[in-house]
Amino acid sequence: MVQPAKEEQPELENSQTKTPNNSVKQGWLLLGIGLGVIISWGATTLLSSETQISAETPIELAPPFQTVTTTQVETTEILRTLKATGTVTAVELIPVSSQATGLQITEILAQEGEWVESGQVLARLDSSILQAQLLEKQAAVSQARARLAELEAGTRPEELARAQQNVKSAQAALVKAESDLLLAETRVQRNRQLASEGAISRDQLEEILNDANSKRSTLEQAQATLKETQARLAELEKGERQEVILQAKAQLAQAEAQLNLVQTQLKQTEVVAPVRGKIAQRNAKVGEISTSNLPLFQIIQDGRLQVELKIPETLIREIKPGQVVKFDSNPGSSENILGRVKQINPLIDETSRLAIVEVDLPPETSLKPGMFVRAGIITDTVSILTIPLGAVLPQNDGTGIVYTLENEQVTPKQVEVGEILPQAKIEIKKGLETTDIVVVEGAAYLREGDRVKVL
Repeated sequence: MVQPAKEEQPELENSQTKTPNNSVKQGWLLLGIGLGVIISWGATTLLSSETQISAETPIELAPPFQTVTTTQVETTEILRTLKATGTVTAVELIPVSSQATGLQITEILAQEGEWVESGQVLARLDSSILQAQLLEKQAAVSQARARLAELEAGTRPEELARAQQNVKSAQAALVKAESDLLLAETRVQRNRQLASEGAISRDQLEEILNDANSKRSTLEQAQATLKETQARLAELEKGERQEVILQAKAQLAQAEAQLNLVQTQLKQTEVVAPVRGKIAQRNAKVGEISTSNLPLFQIIQDGRLQVELKIPETLIREIKPGQVVKFDSNPGSSENILGRVKQINPLIDETSRLAIVEVDLPPETSLKPGMFVRAGIITDTVSILTIPLGAVLPQNDGTGIVYTLENEQVTPKQVEVGEILPQAKIEIKKGLETTDIVVVEGAAYLREGDRVKVL
């Protein structure tokens, strides 16, 4: 029976009976005495009536036999049990927390007592900010991927043609600059002679010198431009450098990593069941902020429950894995709850001297985690001798008298009684054999040596 009661110390007894105490045996004695008084009164009344009739009617002899019923001693198998108490627990209680913290709970999709499958969504968190970040990271990945594709594709024909044209233009500009400078230097030499002869003024000569210097600067610039265009053409003809491509690949990998991070965070806004089982507890509430300190749900994996029974160390030797355990059902319930011993905890509590025995429960049961239960561990099956309860005449010393029948005569035998069994039977520990036939009805009126007739 499942009830929040005080735990009891286990004791060995039969699963079907309880050992009779002195009060019960004294009750049998009082019952026997009462029946004897009633029978004696009836017999006295009957004899009185017969005395009155004897004066008027002929005397008839009493029948030589008393009528009784008999039965043979039987062998019965009973179950020896060890009584214990314990608590119902989950075999595996899985806490389910949110990996994304600091987000508001927006939806709850599972309740206590419901069965859930592995991967089933139990609750959802606010994901609006993460959705915006997802779009941003997707754009960054697309841009990095396009840049890398451009570098790996190499130079396009139109770019190469443009570079070649730039080289030709630079070469033409250089030729012109060289020609202009040559003409300017010739003018400088001629005008230097004229200036020395006084044909031109000093200012005119300075102007010609400045023009020559300008043409020289133009030539140098044309030479630099030609080198630059030639280098660019050579670069395009050779293709992009490997280090530039590697840099572009690294930028793409970084963008993809950031995108994966946001996608993972988005997945974490859905709290899913890690295993199949039954929801034992729901702590999540809509509007609350997710945290890693308190699990949102607790799941009993596969719905498997067990009972942790407390057994004294002196009785542990009676228990073995695989033994059947019977649990008391709820009051008024016909449910028969059976479990099986799974294992014995190797550690014994130093204070209480109790060991924990784990018992597996069936998948479907009315028991709940945390319940207090009473149980009986079936430790052995034994064969005993039994006779009907009414065949035993209780004695003051706790034993009993049984009349056995042989050759139509009864013989009293003192027996040692044991446990009272269902169907009004009692265990006989000593005094009878399986071949004995005992008197059931009528045993209270017999004496040693009486002759009887079996009905």
